[in-house]
Amino acid sequence: MRRAFSQVRAAMQTRWHAGAGSVIALLFLVALLELWASGAQDPDFWLPDPFHPLVAGLVFVFALSGFVPHAPARRALQLLLFAIPVLVLVAETHLAASDADIGSTRLVVSDDLLLRYTYRPGLQVRDRGGEMTITADGLWDQLHVIPRPPGVTRVVILGDSVPNDPSLAFSERFPHVLEGLLAKRAPAGTRVEVINVPCEGYNTRQEVRLLERVGLAYEPDLIIVAYVLNDPFLQNGAYRRLGNSFFAFKVAAALELARKGGMCPLFAKLARGYQFELSVRDSLERLRLVTRPLRLPVLVATVPIVERFEDPVCLGLYDQVVGVAREQGFASVRLVDGFLGQDPERFLKPSDRSDITHPNQAGHALVAAGLEAAAAKLLWPAAP
Repeated sequence: MRRAFSQVRAAMQTRWHAGAGSVIALLFLVALLELWASGAQDPDFWLPDPFHPLVAGLVFVFALSGFVPHAPARRALQLLLFAIPVLVLVAETHLAASDADIGSTRLVVSDDLLLRYTYRPGLQVRDRGGEMTITADGLWDQLHVIPRPPGVTRVVILGDSVPNDPSLAFSERFPHVLEGLLAKRAPAGTRVEVINVPCEGYNTRQEVRLLERVGLAYEPDLIIVAYVLNDPFLQNGAYRRLGNSFFAFKVAAALELARKGGMCPLFAKLARGYQFELSVRDSLERLRLVTRPLRLPVLVATVPIVERFEDPVCLGLYDQVVGVAREQGFASVRLVDGFLGQDPERFLKPSDRSDITHPNQAGHALVAAGLEAAAAKLLWPAAP
C-alpha cells in the first residue's frame, strides 16, 4: 500500500514539474515575442507603445522567479510583479481622468480631422486676470471686427498653449504685450491689433490648419509662428500621452528632468525622422503655399524652453527650425538670444517650477521684446 501511494505521489510530482516547466517555457516565449515587438518597431512611428517593454519585463522576471528556491522570497517577488501593473493602471486611470477634466471644460471635438479639436465657442474661461469669453470662431482672444477696418494693421499669432497659459493674465501674455509694443512703433494714424489664434496642444500642422480655417478671415498683414520644441508632438486635445500611456508621458519627462542634461535630449527625439518632417517641414511648406499668393509675410519665432539657455542641444534644435523657415523664404528670429546669459530660474512660474515649456510673466515680456523688432521690420520696412 505504501509503495503504491509513493508511486502515485511520484507520478503527481513528475506531472507538476512537467506542467511548471511548460508554464515557464510559455512565459519565456511570450517575453521573447514582446521583446521582438519592441525591437522591430518602426522608428518613424512617433507614438510608441510603452506597454511592450513593461509586459516583457514583468513576464521575464516572473519566469525567473520560478527558479528562486526560497518559497517566501519567491512569493514576495511574484506579489511585487503583480502589484506593479495594478499601480500603473491606477496611475493611468487617475492621469486620464485629470486630462479629461481639462478637455471636457475648454475643448470640443472639431469636424475637421486635421484640427481634431478647438476651444469651445462661447465658453467663459478664467485666468489670473479674470474671465474671458471664447470667441464664436473658437479663439481665446478679445473680439476683432471682420472685415478689417481701415487704418488697422493686424498680426496673427499661431501657437499652442504658451500664448494661452491661464496661469497668466491675458494682458501679461506675449501676444497682448507685443500689441502694445508695436502700437508705439506704428506710423501715425495706424492702429495695431494682434489676433491670438493658438490652441493648447496644437502642433505646427494644426496651427497652419487653424490659420486657413479662421485666422485668414481677419486679413492679417503678418503671420507669426510661435514655435515651441514640443510642436512635432501629436496630442489629442488635453490628453497628454506617450503612445497610449499617460503614465509613460509623466515618467519620461521626470527621467529627463533628473538627468544632468535636462529636457533638451527628449525634445531632440521629436526633431528627428518622420514626425518632424510631417509636422514641421511639410506644414511650413503648406504655409508658404497659402501665404505666397496673398503676398503675406511670415515670421517663424522659436520660443525657448526654460532651461539652461546655452544648452547646445536646444540651440541646435532652434537652428534646425530657423533653417527650415529660411528654406521657405520666411523671416525668422531665435528668441533664445534674448535670454542668453540669464538664470532660467528667473523665468519659471512660482506655481509650477517643473513647467519648462511655459515661461512666467518676465519670460513673456522678453519673448514680446524679441518679436517686436523683427515684426516691425516686416510690417513697416520703410520706417526708420
